[in-house]
Amino acid sequence: MRDVAIIGYCRTAIAKALRGAFNQTHGIAMGAHVLKEVVRRAGVAADEIEDVVMGCGLPEGATGHNIARNAGLYAGFGKDMPGVTINRYCGSGLTAASMVANRIAAGEIKTAIAGGLESISLVQFNMNLHHLIYEPLQQEIPAVWWTMIETADYVAKKFGISREAQDEYVVKSQRRVAEALAAGKFAEEIVPMKTTMLVKDRDSGETSEREVTLEQDEGPRPDTTLEGLAGLEPVNAGGTITAGNASQLSDGAAALVMMDAALAAQRGLPILGLFRGMQLSAVAPAEMSIAIAPAVQKLMRHHGLGAGQIDLWELHEAFAVTTLYNQRELETPWETTNVNGGAIALGHPYGMSGVRYLGSTLLELERRMAQRAIIGVCAAGGMATAAFLER
Repeated sequence: MRDVAIIGYCRTAIAKALRGAFNQTHGIAMGAHVLKEVVRRAGVAADEIEDVVMGCGLPEGATGHNIARNAGLYAGFGKDMPGVTINRYCGSGLTAASMVANRIAAGEIKTAIAGGLESISLVQFNMNLHHLIYEPLQQEIPAVWWTMIETADYVAKKFGISREAQDEYVVKSQRRVAEALAAGKFAEEIVPMKTTMLVKDRDSGETSEREVTLEQDEGPRPDTTLEGLAGLEPVNAGGTITAGNASQLSDGAAALVMMDAALAAQRGLPILGLFRGMQLSAVAPAEMSIAIAPAVQKLMRHHGLGAGQIDLWELHEAFAVTTLYNQRELETPWETTNVNGGAIALGHPYGMSGVRYLGSTLLELERRMAQRAIIGVCAAGGMATAAFLER
């Protein structure tokens, strides 16, 4: 089996859904934008790419019709470039990377792109709901169709994670994002994108179009305080999940170039790190947030890793309760867990997030001259993905 290197990474800035810069940007445009840039950063030619695998949590409408293939065509990669779109909800991006890595490790291909994208603005609020629910399964397991907020409220109550603890975590995460922004860490990842957004006048209600260039993430709120968070009403009566302690609905895209590590070294290409593997877990759909811990534990057993061997941990901020539960179960040190904040501040375009975690974590390992990292991402339906990276 061959080692698999990640030799290029980039992403768009993350825009707020509905109100942000990408509120009418088609998924093909976002995908093509990062595909073109990532091959440039990797130092490879487009015709060397043997496949494009893209994760998407809601692959329909503006992100449907095999968005990976179409984004590759629009990027100018040529008619001979295949592509496939896969969906494991929030775990789609890590799954895309695993699919590419497995083919390279098996010797079937040498170079390919793993990506992820989401246009919540154009898709989530326009979804095809015809026969969405299958009543026999709903009667057996109703939580399959719960909202993610319902699952987070359930986990917070069942496992005793208070509203106060969640809000305290958010303040810490927002502060870490602000520090990373000030240090220019996210700017290193982002490829600015010029687009046209729809703007609505608050007073008149009239809409107009405006050309913008999105260069930095729209979501961070560095002035977040405990007092401000405490004043927010729960989304569901009696619950603890609010707009402040949940990840933000967002639009964006990201991509990685992955290559046979021996070939990358032979050619002197910039190896960011090695993708060592992915493991999965599944729990009751109502308990989605707790699925990261068993996925990470399975991953560590598979690779013979001890907690003391891991330099960085990235535990998905689907909700503050998600990170708090899994950090507690895994006993990861806070000083090496989500060191640059997460999706609560930055936003969470479902299919993009896993790819962003891979790329940004490798960049942080390099800054720290560290060696190993583990990423865990939960996914709708009670699942989780976990990946092991090494420099």
